[in-house]
Amino acid sequence: MNTFSLQRLRKFLLSYGPAIFMIGAVVGTGSVSSLVIAGADHGMSLLWALLLSYTFFWILLAAMSRVTFASGKTFISLANEHFGKAAGFYIVLAVTISQFTSNIGVLGIISEAFASWTGVNFLLSSIFWSSIVYLLIFFGKYAAFERILIVFVTILGVSFLVDMFFAHPPAKVVFSGFIPSIPQGGAMIVGAMVGTTLAGSVVVMRSFVVKDKGWTMKDLKHAEKDALVSGILIFVISAVVMATAAATLHVRGMHVDKAIDMAYTLVPLFGKFAATLFIIGIIAAGLSSAFPNTLVSIWTISDFFGMTRNPKARHFRLIAVFYCAAGLVAPLFGGKPVLLQIMSLAIQAIFMPLLVVFLTILANKEAVVGKHKSTIFVNIMCGITFLFSLFMAYQAFTGLTSLAKEF
Repeated sequence: MNTFSLQRLRKFLLSYGPAIFMIGAVVGTGSVSSLVIAGADHGMSLLWALLLSYTFFWILLAAMSRVTFASGKTFISLANEHFGKAAGFYIVLAVTISQFTSNIGVLGIISEAFASWTGVNFLLSSIFWSSIVYLLIFFGKYAAFERILIVFVTILGVSFLVDMFFAHPPAKVVFSGFIPSIPQGGAMIVGAMVGTTLAGSVVVMRSFVVKDKGWTMKDLKHAEKDALVSGILIFVISAVVMATAAATLHVRGMHVDKAIDMAYTLVPLFGKFAATLFIIGIIAAGLSSAFPNTLVSIWTISDFFGMTRNPKARHFRLIAVFYCAAGLVAPLFGGKPVLLQIMSLAIQAIFMPLLVVFLTILANKEAVVGKHKSTIFVNIMCGITFLFSLFMAYQAFTGLTSLAKEF
């Protein structure tokens, strides 16, 4: 490939920087873990939920882009202005709680997987990977954040595609997953799968990302394409992970307690190369998730309190320490990182319905968007998204309640 072609590829990737950012945020160890468990326990029967959640994900991202461009303000600022500080605080609460608990699971999973694979101490592994995330934030800025996530997303996408090539799930089994059903014991898993996509943090993050990219109303059509690209790619990657788990674990009746379990299962079937690729994918997914998890939490807190979102600001770096230190919770205090991650995703699903309501109202308020109100189609889709998020919030709550009874 000549220099000109490489430059064109680089320009193309950077033009879809926000899409890459959203992919990195959504396809992390949380989504990978929930997808692996879903595939292991239920085969492809929950693929329909993935398709619906990513369709609604695209609708919400496009609507958020329109609201941000038309108003010139972030979602937090608009919530404070039009619904009151209580609404803004609700959004802050939804993002900060879910992202901190998510980081406990995300960093715990990659640290546990790395420790199991290499034989190093779990705590030392956690300190190492938590420090990596912190350093990336400490020395970065938005343009650098985009480039870092492009690398992580490329690595995880390639590694999981190679794993699926080895697993080779039958097409008939894959397509059977588009028939809606929730198998027994699948409530919290389906809630977690949807929670990683239709999450408050994702909606809020979109507002910050397109604003920091410098896009305006003239970029709306490209922003809608960007949202569609992110939705399609996330669905493809997620379906690949689920299919790989279904083809390797479900057919053998194996359950997953740790993400590393899937890697070990691949060894006798496809050789150490596939298992190594899975570990690389898990680490890339974890870093691509912990990174924006931390960023969106700091952005949200800073925006709510009227502070700068400059990564070099003292408060920015201090809050980053707190969120990166979440990776030390599992090795210091115990608990299964995969289970903690699934629970955090289910919590995100519970917060979501009210945020869909906020966004839909703002997208139709003349004082916010002027003449750029949502179309009838978008409003109908937002209404369906609300009903879907409400149903999934109920599933997540049911799953969490059932889990609580076991303790």
